[in-house]
Amino acid sequence: MQDLTYLWRLCGQGDAKAQRILYDLFKGRLMGICRRYTKNREEAQDVLQEVFVRIFTKIGQLEAPEKLVSWMKSIAIHTAINHYHKTKNDKLVFLEPPEEDAGPAIPPIDNFSDDYLISLVNDLPDGCRMVFNLFVVEGYSHSEIAALLGIGEGTSRSQLFHAKLLLKAKLHCEDLTNYYEKYA
Repeated sequence: MQDLTYLWRLCGQGDAKAQRILYDLFKGRLMGICRRYTKNREEAQDVLQEVFVRIFTKIGQLEAPEKLVSWMKSIAIHTAINHYHKTKNDKLVFLEPPEEDAGPAIPPIDNFSDDYLISLVNDLPDGCRMVFNLFVVEGYSHSEIAALLGIGEGTSRSQLFHAKLLLKAKLHCEDLTNYYEKYA
């Protein structure tokens, strides 16, 4: 933590080397956040660049260096959501879940790669993906999500429910869902 405090202080003074070190330390984590809220890697990279611009221009406003990591994460989430609002075409989209009997059985979840599981979430409609990530991954409440996305709490709950239905339909293997329902 002492190293982060030192980096925070130097970054606040505009030290380019310290900024580069901070960037290298957190680019992966913050890119992961940006990627969850964007449609593709290129869009996420654009958002990540904006995130670090905001971090380096506002780092002097952070009064407690021990909150640096959570503050940077918060900036990444808010920047990605702002980007979403600027680029979205319509309101939140609901899609009908696919038929339960479509396709071959899916192997147990242990056989899935992380990339595949992430791609399942990334393939959700924008509204479902945003709410799912904010609620499940980031731990926001429905009232916080509603405020961030400019929707009602009920819409947030509905989007989460719909996201779960779509994911369950994509993971339609009966053995997989029964296994997890037993141990949930």
